[in-house]
Amino acid sequence: MAWINAITLVCFDLIFAGAFFVAMIPLLLVKQAAYAVMKRNFKSYFSNPTGYVFLAIFVLLTSMAAFWPHEFFNANLANLAQLNQNIGLIMLVFVPAITMGLWADERRQGTDELLLTLPATDFDIVMGKYLAAVAVFSVSLLFSQFCNFLVLNALSEGDMDIGLFLTTYIGYWFIGLAMISLGMVASFLTHNLTLGFVMGVLINAPFVMLQYADAFVTGTGWIQFFSQASIGSQFEDFGRGVVSLSSLVYFIMLTVFGVYLSMVLIGRRHWLGGKDGESRLGHYLLRTISLVVIASSATLFFVLHDSRWDATAGKTSSISPQTMKLIRNLKSDEPVRIEAFISAEVPESYAEVKSDLISYLNEFRGASGAKMDVFIYDDLEPFSELAEKARDQYGIMPVQVVGETRGIMQAKEIILGAAVQRGLEKVVIPFFGNRIPVEYELVRSISTVTDQQRKRIGVLTTDAMLFGGVRPDPTNPFGGFQNVPKQRIVDELEKQYDVEQVDPGEPIDPTKFDVLVAVQPSSLTQPQLDNLLTAIKAGVPTAVFDDPVPLTMNQAPPISAPKAPQGSAMFGRQQPPPQKCDIRQLWNLLGVTLSGQQLVTDQYFNANIIWQKYNPHPKLRIGGGGQITPEWVFVDRNTPIAEDALSPLNPDIDISQNLSEVLFVYPGAILRSKNFPQSMTFTPLIRTGSLTGTVTLDGLTRQGNDPTGQRALTGEQYTLAALIEGTPSSNIDKLADPNQKQTETAATTPIRVAMVADIDLLHSAFVGLQAEKNDQIELSLDNTTFVLNLLDNLAGDDRFTTIRGKSPRLARLTMVDTMTKHAVEESTREEEAAKTEFEAEQKAKEEEINKPVEALQELITKLQAKQARQQMTAEDQIELTKLAKRVREQEAVANRKLQVEAERITKELQETQQHIQRDLDRQVLKTQNTFKMFAVILPPIPPILVGLIVFVIRRIKEREGLSKDRIVK
Repeated sequence: MAWINAITLVCFDLIFAGAFFVAMIPLLLVKQAAYAVMKRNFKSYFSNPTGYVFLAIFVLLTSMAAFWPHEFFNANLANLAQLNQNIGLIMLVFVPAITMGLWADERRQGTDELLLTLPATDFDIVMGKYLAAVAVFSVSLLFSQFCNFLVLNALSEGDMDIGLFLTTYIGYWFIGLAMISLGMVASFLTHNLTLGFVMGVLINAPFVMLQYADAFVTGTGWIQFFSQASIGSQFEDFGRGVVSLSSLVYFIMLTVFGVYLSMVLIGRRHWLGGKDGESRLGHYLLRTISLVVIASSATLFFVLHDSRWDATAGKTSSISPQTMKLIRNLKSDEPVRIEAFISAEVPESYAEVKSDLISYLNEFRGASGAKMDVFIYDDLEPFSELAEKARDQYGIMPVQVVGETRGIMQAKEIILGAAVQRGLEKVVIPFFGNRIPVEYELVRSISTVTDQQRKRIGVLTTDAMLFGGVRPDPTNPFGGFQNVPKQRIVDELEKQYDVEQVDPGEPIDPTKFDVLVAVQPSSLTQPQLDNLLTAIKAGVPTAVFDDPVPLTMNQAPPISAPKAPQGSAMFGRQQPPPQKCDIRQLWNLLGVTLSGQQLVTDQYFNANIIWQKYNPHPKLRIGGGGQITPEWVFVDRNTPIAEDALSPLNPDIDISQNLSEVLFVYPGAILRSKNFPQSMTFTPLIRTGSLTGTVTLDGLTRQGNDPTGQRALTGEQYTLAALIEGTPSSNIDKLADPNQKQTETAATTPIRVAMVADIDLLHSAFVGLQAEKNDQIELSLDNTTFVLNLLDNLAGDDRFTTIRGKSPRLARLTMVDTMTKHAVEESTREEEAAKTEFEAEQKAKEEEINKPVEALQELITKLQAKQARQQMTAEDQIELTKLAKRVREQEAVANRKLQVEAERITKELQETQQHIQRDLDRQVLKTQNTFKMFAVILPPIPPILVGLIVFVIRRIKEREGLSKDRIVK
């Protein structure tokens, strides 16, 4: 990969240089004077070692800006983001150093008159000077590009995004084109080199400093207007790997303006007038103003009608076609306003989120034209005025996150939120998690504020209590109640749909809801189930989640267990639970059943629990320190399957094709009935692998934590989630009955039901796990994505399915990660060794301290044995009493000693662990500083070496033909 990147870079540079020389051919043939001026200035710059000194300084500045800031390693991204923030300031110093002598030096040496008397036009002279400066700048940029490429390619171990790197330097080149044209204007205004440099800085400064408009302008509208006119803002697209037509037009128009102004200034001897002529200052002033208006209008036109090309690998900096379609089809009588509030510094785990957020907001701004007003405040501190605005106006608060900063785990408060509004409609994203795609969050919010009528989801009220509530506390023998929190999956649904609780005890209006959600319908009573069945038969798309053993959502009873008693157990006020429904009626309608059996002795269906011998996260432990059991069924692309088995994640349907990994906790299995009607389809969505089996709830309960003997190995591939569509056989039978003609329309209504044999995947923990990445737990589950995809499919809303599954990944500093990882592993081993050593010491101390007590216990045991044999004498009884008293005294002393020793050992262990952690922090920082030092020191060496070679060659040539006695030694 590293060699491919290098070859790509070389080929690009050769093509770029070839295009530049091809563009010079017409100049050589038609404008020979301009070509001669360009050649003369270019050679004079690089024939002098001073030029290479400036070149080395430029390379040094770019390398320092790119790799010296701590944020470069904090972000852990193989890009030039830090250099992008400061490239304008670097150019503000370097470009005037190139342009200050273009004309001022000619005046100082008196060669300006010679140039003006040549058989050449003013255009020839100006273009020759300008192209010479561009050539000098291009060579400098090539040196910087080559050096920075070597550093990034080495740090990323060849995994850098070469497209992003090249477009970034294309952007630098266009910045140089524009600033050189403006700096050249300063050179035409004076004959003093120093003054030419200062004036070059002053003329370019407004276009650079407008990027920091919030420092001297109030009002978000004015800040947005001025910052958008800056060179830095127009460069942002290039810095993200996007070549935008609007940015190209901006830089070209600025270049044309600078070159034209230079031509006006060099020709002032003709139009300024004097004793014999008439001044045409007003005429050229009007021309210049007209050019400014034309350039501004052209730039604004292409801003509103932009065309963009994403050159990054994997198109990480462009919005998906689905998002583009949604944005272009927005129907709103007023623009959507987006305000994003982003902290200046974020931990490494949120650097990608910050980069994505800024990137996508800029893409939305460019793609929407006048449909969106986007305001990005990406340099916030928690105490700033804009942070107060985010808190007071939108409720966007700083959030404390734990992540790596300079390789060290730290807790840090950051702001990473946005507000999307249109008129009175408003959606606030208080915090962007680092697992949910930023593009999805934004486009969903935009669609929410612009949709006049959202689709409606009805959630049946069941014992699963998705909306939360109060229930009797089963763990309290004295009664009382327990609060059940609202599940976060409901909050996720409310961002897109109108979500409403549905009372299953009343008839359900089939025209009121686009989708019904029934969680643990086996807990319903029979009348409630009948109402649900009626709604399904009426054609209401329904998502059914039923679980043999709800583990995390244990407020709902298992399928085989009765409902929980009602009321409080105190004072005998607890009432027996109502009878549950026969859930098999629902399964019969769908033509399916769950793995298990209905025994005559059982009141309810005894569903099997599916287990699978596959755990891709062996180090992961559940609460209480226990290991993950086989009943935690992980399903991903690497799940072991037989040779002829089907893919665990169905790749042929949008619900599951973009999923990476899903976890089912104590799930059941959905089986097609033998008499499944031909008028219906059964589409498995998620299946297990082949290393599977079943176990009953009774088997798990009787065997406790070791149900190995109860697990029946079957080796089958079980369906955990399926989509069932078509006309049920019961409806077909009714259609065949002449007495049912009056309900023919209703009877032929096809049903559409998604069935999932688990409800634990709806738990808030999975929503939080998918939203927030934990640096200490490498677990990425798509449970929430699966649920949302499922409901979108049932609702016929496929706008977000593809976007939700999009997960771009940026190139990282792999070499630094590897070295840091080794240091962390070494420190972990040291900590474990220290802990083992201190535990052994603690155990030895306990044995030493307990020895006197154990000796007394042995004497007591002997006396108790005599007592049991009825051989106890009065003296023995007195001795036994004394020994018992001494044991209590010795135990008290031993406990005090043990407590003191335990405190001492714990303190020493903590000090040792802190010492190891400090050593780790120093080692990580040392590693980063080593990379930083080489990244800054090495790049300037090549131009310095070239400069030394040029100096030596020049000295040798100067001595040619001179006698030895004339050479000064």
